[in-house]
Amino acid sequence: MKKIKTVIIEDEKVALRRHMKFAEENGNLELVGVAESGKKALDLITKKRPQLILLDIELKDMTAFEVLSGLKNTFEGQIIFITAYNEYAVKAFELAATDYLLKPYDKSRFDQAIQRAVEKEQYSNIHAILNLVKSSPYFSNKKIEINEGAVKHLFQADEILWIEADGYYSKIHKVDSSEILVRNTLKDMESNLPDSIFKRINRSSIINTNHIIKESQNIKQHHIFLQGDVKLKKSLAFK
Repeated sequence: MKKIKTVIIEDEKVALRRHMKFAEENGNLELVGVAESGKKALDLITKKRPQLILLDIELKDMTAFEVLSGLKNTFEGQIIFITAYNEYAVKAFELAATDYLLKPYDKSRFDQAIQRAVEKEQYSNIHAILNLVKSSPYFSNKKIEINEGAVKHLFQADEILWIEADGYYSKIHKVDSSEILVRNTLKDMESNLPDSIFKRINRSSIINTNHIIKESQNIKQHHIFLQGDVKLKKSLAFK
């Protein structure tokens, strides 16, 4: 069977060695090059013309999406994202890309992603990926606006951890542990926040799904844990 010509783009040396080890141990791949920056990645991909790119989302000199923007009219192949972002942040790219690997991942998960590349017939859709980035408050620089009468509060999406109902007010809990009380009901907040990131989980709580650490569920209860040791109960009435 003909092997898939593959390049790896990763700027963390320890992570790069791990990716290379897994790639070299996978019988479906022919590793033809690695790059540790976005600029070197563009040169390498143009020169080697790979069929598969294993691409870290956050590089030191540019993002993966800036790299892809430079390849959108020339690259025809498949893309597997490598990222430390929360699963909820990158899952939207699943249909446009071949797969994504969440750090830290094991060899079994790596091989599963490669098998998807082997079985998938169509190329990754770079134009669709870039359009998803533009519409995602998490990956774009566009700020979230929360209006409170004549006052406009501006936040980066990842600044907000969760939002708590407080009568006719809502308390915004930020990642840095600070709080902001705004005169908006939780229902108003829910209707104005991007539902790709923020989810209502009970009558009094909206969470930023990018900050979910884990979930615990049994027959009687379903709890969601956010960073900063925040534990919230999810109601069956809110899916």
